[in-house]
Amino acid sequence: MSAKEIDTSGLAVAGDTRLQIQIEITDEVKMERIPMRTARLHFKNLTQQPLRIYLPAPDAFRWGISGIVMKPSNGPPLLVPTPRPHGYVISEKDFHLLAPGEERVFTQSFSLDPMQRGAGTATARLPGFEAGAKVAVRWTYENASRRWAGGVQTLDGPTRTLFDGGDIPHIWTGKLNVETQWTVP
Repeated sequence: MSAKEIDTSGLAVAGDTRLQIQIEITDEVKMERIPMRTARLHFKNLTQQPLRIYLPAPDAFRWGISGIVMKPSNGPPLLVPTPRPHGYVISEKDFHLLAPGEERVFTQSFSLDPMQRGAGTATARLPGFEAGAKVAVRWTYENASRRWAGGVQTLDGPTRTLFDGGDIPHIWTGKLNVETQWTVP
């Protein structure tokens, strides 16, 4: 179940009876190898019991669990993070326990200025993401995992058995979507 509304802070929110999510895209740009931006992902436990969310710690490996699609009016959409098929083995630290009423914020990095092919380190702005452009943003957070039995062979080795192979305590399952518009600074 997904509900969409605007709260008093003006941030788009979605939620069910147990979990509320919000997305906030900051204006700050940090220069790493390329100019990087940050989306702040807010998770709030709406219950009087602990609630556990599944969100891999390295933000590069969240696609399929937490994915942001940014669609400019002209130009191809940007998927955040870029889907990666392998490179990380999930552990219990990727299942975050929220106390009753607790809100926790995680960051998701992305770039509008990827490095260009060829020699050197030149970057170029993605088409449709020029300063002042209005971009449709959709963040989807979903989880269907109730257990993590382990033993599945991957390119990174076998998956680990988590939570003794039983039900993951207090795990949230479902799918929520937040839609908003962002003006590129």
